[in-house]
Amino acid sequence: MDVRQLRYFLGIVEHGSISRAADSLRVAQPALSLHLKRLEEDFGCQLVLRTARGVVPTESGRRLAQRAAALIGQMDGLRDEVRAVEAVPAGPATVGIPTSLGPVLTVPLALAVRRTHPQIRLRVVEGLSGHMLEWVLSGQLDLALVFGTKEMGGLETELVAREKLHLVGPADDPLLRGRSAIPFAEALSLPLILPGRPHGVREEVEHAALLARASVTVALEIDALEQIKALVAEGCGYTVLSDRVARHGGTAERLTGLPIADPQIDRTILLAHAAGRPMSAAARATHAILTDILSGLTRDGGWR
Repeated sequence: MDVRQLRYFLGIVEHGSISRAADSLRVAQPALSLHLKRLEEDFGCQLVLRTARGVVPTESGRRLAQRAAALIGQMDGLRDEVRAVEAVPAGPATVGIPTSLGPVLTVPLALAVRRTHPQIRLRVVEGLSGHMLEWVLSGQLDLALVFGTKEMGGLETELVAREKLHLVGPADDPLLRGRSAIPFAEALSLPLILPGRPHGVREEVEHAALLARASVTVALEIDALEQIKALVAEGCGYTVLSDRVARHGGTAERLTGLPIADPQIDRTILLAHAAGRPMSAAARATHAILTDILSGLTRDGGWR
């Protein structure tokens, strides 16, 4: 028994005739008779009586017709309800945005979601990138922007942009003045202020150092981007950031940077969500808005 058979049965009862029901349902009369026979076999009883005036339901057939009409009404209502969820996304959606991207993404995303889908309850979680992967995999975040080039098991990712990493120091630092780049080996010899593991820039620097068979000189570990930049501006050490991040914020005028060379270190930015967990309609709508915002900020794999 399936919903189609129940619809066919209701058509027979409504029209009082298999031939008229077949015309109305646009089903061949022999096929409709076969569906009725199978339905009677499923229930183990006769559902209609054939009379000179047409087809009339038995007592069992009348009970089935009443319940079938209610069930089909509920099915149709459920279909409309589900379609409405897709048409008008509602409910929670949680997005993780690294601190370095928050200034250019959080407010535009919140405004766009609020204006386009006011029934979505958006939550934006900002922080250093290291925990974003764990939070997406655990279900605490529906989607997040993450850094890295290594294989990320359990995640589906989309490339957002790539950017070069720079050694960043105080604006008046004589070591960086008048140069166009700094060798990676020289950068490693300097006292660095970096976030702790597993944050993205720390892992990228250490991975590059491992390939170069060198070690990283970490003077301070600070898991807070603006505080790292403030300490560098005060001359407490150097850090590694993208030029985009170094040039943003209250300390930007007190910092300077050089691209790292030999080898160049690139940071890959990805938009990720859990591969084995379907996103809700609210999360999918938020994902679409975030993707649109990111496409306006990037070009040819880099930032505009």
